[in-house]
Amino acid sequence: MALSPSIDASPSHRTRFRTLKRLRRPSGTQPGAGIPSESGPGPEPDSEPDSEPDSEPDSEPDSMSGPTGGRRRRLIGAALAAALVLVTAAPAAAEDYVVKPGDSLSVVARDHGVATAELASANGISDLHLIRIGQVLTIPRAEPSYYEIRPGDSLGIIAARAGVPIGELIELNGITNPNLIRIGQKLTLPGGAAAAPSNPSAGYNSLPGRLRANPQRLQLIPSFERWAAHYGVAPDLLMAMAYRESGWQTGIVSNKGAVGVGQLMPATSAWIATTLIKADLDPTVPDDNIRMSARLMQWLIGYTGSEDAAMAAYYQGQGSVAARGLFDDTRAYIDNVGQIRRLFAKG
Repeated sequence: MALSPSIDASPSHRTRFRTLKRLRRPSGTQPGAGIPSESGPGPEPDSEPDSEPDSEPDSEPDSMSGPTGGRRRRLIGAALAAALVLVTAAPAAAEDYVVKPGDSLSVVARDHGVATAELASANGISDLHLIRIGQVLTIPRAEPSYYEIRPGDSLGIIAARAGVPIGELIELNGITNPNLIRIGQKLTLPGGAAAAPSNPSAGYNSLPGRLRANPQRLQLIPSFERWAAHYGVAPDLLMAMAYRESGWQTGIVSNKGAVGVGQLMPATSAWIATTLIKADLDPTVPDDNIRMSARLMQWLIGYTGSEDAAMAAYYQGQGSVAARGLFDDTRAYIDNVGQIRRLFAKG
């Protein structure tokens, strides 16, 4: 599991998984503050590289709890389509829009299928909250594209595959709960958004059999690629570590409290979001979880000086590594990830 630098971990029994429940980041969390002094490591390393934690549930969780305790729908189906279904209008020239009473820049942007930042840039607006009634705005770019949600989708996955920030996707579609979307629902994508590849696993010729047998997990590949590139972390390393941690299961939490794909502890994800990334991120959202895992690895590689040392800190906790050295299961974890890593090489 992923531990923040000050966590001191000690060996424990094999981690068990349960259905994931939404976790809220503690308010006012400071780096290293409020972090348990003792937290056991994640699942024991497997001897075979093509393996997942033995404690993986027999089936995917079929629901999750929202921030108010309500049920959230999991979009998992037996037949998954890998491609984005985009219905794109013909390119249109820029048009003018006259600001009316009650308008805001974000509302105008949403109604015209463009990002607020892009609309502001096209009109030389520096204060996103200040527009005048009667002001003429130039609406840039092409008409928006539309994506129909399919089984296995999440907003994070759709955003990563379409190459747009998830915040823009939420804003353009007036979504209040990013964890609740419906199969068949049509989402507006910003004009000019790139279509995702029809097969996200194309070029990955040695992926573990358990991943290939779960196409919904393969839809996470664009998120891994995007955030690995963004933070300068080797994508095969990030994918291998996440596979070792969770088998790329999005809806699980360990009995120690580690969450989702990267098995991030709540205090760790709070520290990453508030201190390293400085953004409001949710570890229960797969794209956010992968982003935080990538950012943490970037920080740990820079801090420790090597990938192996960073993996040790990710698994055992940097404070524990510094005070006690590597545990035997930490060494086995590093070796196991090294074996798994070759399965995620592209080409």
